[in-house]
Amino acid sequence: MTVSKKKNNFCLLGKMVVLTALSTFAVTPRAIAQTGNDLPYFVASSSSNACVCNSADPFDPQARMPKGTFKGQCLNCEQRAVKLLSPSEAAPYKPAPGSMVLANFKHKGKFWVAQIPRNAVADAIFQIQYYSVLRSPYSAHGQLRFRLKPGYEAILVPQSKTTSGVPKAVRVRDIVYVANGIGVKSAGWNPISGLIDFYAIAQEITALEDRVIDAAQFPFTDRVEQIRLALTPQQKQQLLINAIHQSDREGISVMYDTLNRNCTTESLRIIDRTIGYNPKILPQEQQEYFVSLPMGVDFNQAALNRELTSETLNEFLVEQIKKMPPIQLPTAPYDAIVRRGLVNSQSKLPNLEQEFAAEFKNKKR
Repeated sequence: MTVSKKKNNFCLLGKMVVLTALSTFAVTPRAIAQTGNDLPYFVASSSSNACVCNSADPFDPQARMPKGTFKGQCLNCEQRAVKLLSPSEAAPYKPAPGSMVLANFKHKGKFWVAQIPRNAVADAIFQIQYYSVLRSPYSAHGQLRFRLKPGYEAILVPQSKTTSGVPKAVRVRDIVYVANGIGVKSAGWNPISGLIDFYAIAQEITALEDRVIDAAQFPFTDRVEQIRLALTPQQKQQLLINAIHQSDREGISVMYDTLNRNCTTESLRIIDRTIGYNPKILPQEQQEYFVSLPMGVDFNQAALNRELTSETLNEFLVEQIKKMPPIQLPTAPYDAIVRRGLVNSQSKLPNLEQEFAAEFKNKKR
């Protein structure tokens, strides 16, 4: 009993240290969001075309907010989960045998049908984007990067019938799975209010180039670490397959939860399914909680427009950590990868801002 009590006291002390460290950044306390009860309940239009983003796009998901205050409202048109095409849907694109063919692959602000060859993955890389406003290993954005083998690039073709001035086919060697927050198009939507978990999750597959630009432009990016995952060749291929299937299967049906369903948790779900790891069997004090922010079009634009401040972010993150069980500490994404045995002597890679130094220099504000 004494040992258990000391352990609990240590955890509580550690949590207080974390909270104290976070709070030092929050210069001016202020209200950061309205509660759900304070917001009007928006009812979606009955028009069948209310959520059409592009009538010439056969794979336009016409997505709506799945739950919450904004349930039924049309989601923004700039983010989508992928759609894995059936053999009949893929046939017009004449895929190579064994290839995966998916729609809604995002690249340069457009959506493409992507053909990914079998056994294409050379490296699977876990990326951790840390925030400059909160220099802590606990608060970060996690996503998965897949580097494809030379000659095994993803082949992209435009999926909208009205696309003009776009090459007929583009080859992409680096792709990323990312679970971003997605908001609604309604005039009543406020991306800052959305911090209180009014975002849905868009499980996107994008070109690395797009994610580099997003990270460089986001005002609160400190650095993006890259860890090559210690996986077998078969596991690397399966990790990409599982990422695509998870995005296709869940679409945009899940709400963003800062502690329990966010960018890092969704990436780790894919990893765990691939390697057969079950974090739920860990003792309660070792259960994983990842503190993150709903990165995405709305959130990033709010930061660029200076509607989102460092004080707002820090106050929000402190409040989220307070919601955790009393004896629980946040989990650092890097520690989670180590715990799964996925870090070895070959794992360390240059940070993204080092690998793409020119892009970060040109885009960073």
